[in-house]
Amino acid sequence: MSDTSTITNKLAALLSDDDVYVAGARVIAQGGSPAPLAAVLTEIDATVLERTLVFSIDDVNVSMIVAGRRLRGFTDVSGNLPEAANVIGKVLSRDDAETLQAAGDLMLLLCASANRVTVRSLPATPFGTGADAGLSANGLATLWHINLDDKPAALIERYLSANAADLSAYIYVSNGDVVKTVGDVATLDALWSTQVTEFRKRHRALLPKQDGPRLTCLDEPMGEGSTVAIAIDGNDVGLFSYKRSQMPRLVSAWTASLG
Repeated sequence: MSDTSTITNKLAALLSDDDVYVAGARVIAQGGSPAPLAAVLTEIDATVLERTLVFSIDDVNVSMIVAGRRLRGFTDVSGNLPEAANVIGKVLSRDDAETLQAAGDLMLLLCASANRVTVRSLPATPFGTGADAGLSANGLATLWHINLDDKPAALIERYLSANAADLSAYIYVSNGDVVKTVGDVATLDALWSTQVTEFRKRHRALLPKQDGPRLTCLDEPMGEGSTVAIAIDGNDVGLFSYKRSQMPRLVSAWTASLG
């Protein structure tokens, strides 16, 4: 390989202290950041020596044989998914458009709404022949219409999107502009317009050194067992309502989103 800058970047990534591990597996995507399938392809692109990469996409484990920054094929997919039968044990090749399509359909299905993706690198197992090179990560990204250069969504945006099912309504504001609203936000809009700016001023006055991401759950109920919380990260603010029974889940999800 002559591209020394690429090698340098990959070595720097491997030496990073920012990696997060769960049960021995490295977290490569959380709450949709980066896009789950883009994260999988990036791991393939970073693998030079032949290895078995085991991706846990939420509760499904996908085992792949990867070498030379290329995906050679799938060796196992947990969960008895019917879609997996068309790809397990088959070598990926541009000459086999049907298997390539089936592989793309499977990965798009698994990654479409995945909240967490982890990876483990294990020794390779016998697969195909030495002539079966597989396809590069960039080639797969093109075939499957995945942009590997997409910037990850902001922390607050990721958190709100990933936990939308547990929220009654929410407002996402970035740099003072309302970017997105979901549900009946009349009460939240009133709070945003009249109280959030003052809340932030008082918070900075009381805790001037606490400038990192923070989640504040307010105690006052809104009726029907609902209450409000505010998530802040720099100039990004999420104001949302939720059922009080969902508080433990939402707090846990916030902690997980911070890595």
